[in-house]
Amino acid sequence: MELKTGSAESTLDDKGRVSVPLRFREQYQGELIITRGMERCVWVMTPSAWGHFKKNLYGSGEFTQAERRLFEDTLINLGDDVELDKAGRIAVPPVLRKYANLTKDCIVISAGDRLSIWDSEEFDTYLRKKEEQAQAAMDKLGAKDIFRDS
Repeated sequence: MELKTGSAESTLDDKGRVSVPLRFREQYQGELIITRGMERCVWVMTPSAWGHFKKNLYGSGEFTQAERRLFEDTLINLGDDVELDKAGRIAVPPVLRKYANLTKDCIVISAGDRLSIWDSEEFDTYLRKKEEQAQAAMDKLGAKDIFRDS
């Protein structure tokens, strides 16, 4: 199965559930792990992606003990098991809804190995703040034709 990437608009309902776009549902079946993401979003991962994430965190010699504890406190320890319900929704725990400022209008983004769930306004703000950095990164690639083989 090819992992699908992309984004779609969604909504958070009164019970704190976000609908996962139909085109992403096949790759996010069964047990999933939901946790705090970086940059004020929520991450949803398959057990395999969660395992790789933790392995890279704990197996890497690049992090100090203090950095590992920070990751544990902000990401690992907030991880919780979830599943898509029959309607294709994920229940987002209140602590994660509060962290990501999820209200009603959301953006669901699939990076292939994880979903990111953003409040629509938060995501727009994030993109505006990162626009200059993104342009600088694209300028670095400008000397290459990134759409052709070298």
